[in-house]
Amino acid sequence: MITYKLTYFDKILLKRILASLFDILFCIFLIILVWILLNLIGFFTFGIIENAEPFIVPVIFIAYYSFSLGGKHGLTIGMNLLSINLLNNKNQNLDSKELLIYNFLFFLVTPVGIILLISAVFPLTNKERKCLQDYIFKTKFIMTD
Repeated sequence: MITYKLTYFDKILLKRILASLFDILFCIFLIILVWILLNLIGFFTFGIIENAEPFIVPVIFIAYYSFSLGGKHGLTIGMNLLSINLLNNKNQNLDSKELLIYNFLFFLVTPVGIILLISAVFPLTNKERKCLQDYIFKTKFIMTD
């Protein structure tokens, strides 16, 4: 039987995946909450607000990642829970401008990467387990515990 010992980078990749799942679950919770509120408001406004329902999902996901990654420390709730941090190539936290560009790159690369399966395969093929947007923007994740 072959045993595989997880490297530091493997652990970071697993924490990134779990952090993403936490973030998605939190966004789904927010989407359900906003949907309920919009339906309550729609009941009292005779359905006028129902036209806004298709915009709930993209607006919440973009707002969540923009405000959490663009915040003071540049961390999402999932990243905080699992103690991982995003750093630039100078081992510093990203500033506001860098976080804005990183978010834009993330939202540009991720859908294409999911469709072409690059997002799933690329981190498994390199030694540091970096995603495509990490190589493009020259960032890295570290464990902070």
